[in-house]
Amino acid sequence: MILQILSSLFLWNISIVDENGKVKPFVFEAQKRGLIFDVGHGGGAFHWRQAAPAMKQGFKPDVISTDLHTQSMNGGMKDLANVISKFLNMGMTVQEAVLRATVNPAKVINRPELGHLSTGAEADVAVFNLRKGDFGFLDVRGAKLKGNQKLEAELTIRAGKIVWDLNGIAGEVWDAAK
Repeated sequence: MILQILSSLFLWNISIVDENGKVKPFVFEAQKRGLIFDVGHGGGAFHWRQAAPAMKQGFKPDVISTDLHTQSMNGGMKDLANVISKFLNMGMTVQEAVLRATVNPAKVINRPELGHLSTGAEADVAVFNLRKGDFGFLDVRGAKLKGNQKLEAELTIRAGKIVWDLNGIAGEVWDAAK
């Protein structure tokens, strides 16, 4: 039911912010009643004119995710780190953003064994570098939000095995290696 409603909102292109930049009252009410709002940033439905005013008015998505495909990863979406960075630059804390990209999605899909690092949990770990600087983030129409922080994936561990190591942080220095 929840996914059907969300799909309908996107298929019908119903905006959550009105022409005056105000979050429509039904949006806050729906979230209070338990409707899950997922960013699902892909190639067609993420607009700064919706996201930025909504965040300023206290409306935060429950889940931050991507709709990954070739057009979205080569467009405004890029990857999950980029999408999370957009929310950091709109005022969300790192803790809030990580919760929405890990624990919350696991709950929504009824997979309580995922999204956390508790004892006995499978070792799925993402290590990020929070870079400071001058960055630009695009929406699906090519509009830019300027930001001063950006997550960069340094290391990814899946089921206890390293599957991504951007700067070789898990490797031995070559002249010390045996």
